[in-house]
Amino acid sequence: MKKITLKISAFLLLVMFGLQVDAQPILWTEDGTYKIGARGTNFFMTINGTTGALEWNTELPGDDPTQVWAIVGHRFAASEHDGGNGAGYMEITATIPGVGNFTMATDAVSTDGNNITIIARPGDPIDKTADLTDLSGLDQFQRRKAKVDANGDPDSGGTNPADGNNALFLKTPWSNGARYGVTPTAAGDPVEFNGGGIDVIDYHLVQSLSTKAFNASSIFIANPVKNELSVKGLTSNISQVAIYSLLGQEVLSRKLNGESSLNLDISALTSGMYIVDFKGENGSLTKKIVKQ
Repeated sequence: MKKITLKISAFLLLVMFGLQVDAQPILWTEDGTYKIGARGTNFFMTINGTTGALEWNTELPGDDPTQVWAIVGHRFAASEHDGGNGAGYMEITATIPGVGNFTMATDAVSTDGNNITIIARPGDPIDKTADLTDLSGLDQFQRRKAKVDANGDPDSGGTNPADGNNALFLKTPWSNGARYGVTPTAAGDPVEFNGGGIDVIDYHLVQSLSTKAFNASSIFIANPVKNELSVKGLTSNISQVAIYSLLGQEVLSRKLNGESSLNLDISALTSGMYIVDFKGENGSLTKKIVKQ
């Protein structure tokens, strides 16, 4: 009976945690990996594992790599088209183990105007900054702000979020640019931009990439987890892995000595969400897991 009560309590905690997060603006605030969701829906930008197409889909279990995007300053920021500072130009990329890298982009042409479909192009971002007729290229997005209320929902009379971004633009050579403004209605819908109103995007932070001491993109955790936590892609400067409850209590830890992979027995942990903290002498990074 006590074990059942603990499981129910953990479940209720997860539900309350989810409600608290979903009720607030979910913003891009820092370089990191994100799940990109359409506000007011349960759809996320997803690379179709069969066709390679970029589409909206329901959230997949754990941090599925087809739904996790690195959103950072563009490596070839087209500063000459933005007053010399290149502010806000971002690259949005994904890495699927065993398949390769993908860059969010468009292969639209001028006749498409502002109504364009966004794709997941195999490969890395392309350097087009030397071509002044290309403006910011076709894979250089801009994080922007849309007017919202205190809960992060669209509100023409609301104020822009002060501490992050909740919208997404893409400039093209033939117009002032397109923006995410077509809310999906069903799984499988393409990701479409237009020249109309700005719809709100939820940027669900998966992992901060601000700590340069780690090659964060290499670390992979199978998620959700049952009785064994499997971690791959560890780097030599990670000296300890610790697991914390959502209340901040350390429930398990293991010192490392240059291992590239790790398997931890977590069968004794109750079901629920936990934080895995990777520690090194120059900092730390965290990932979320769900113990089934």
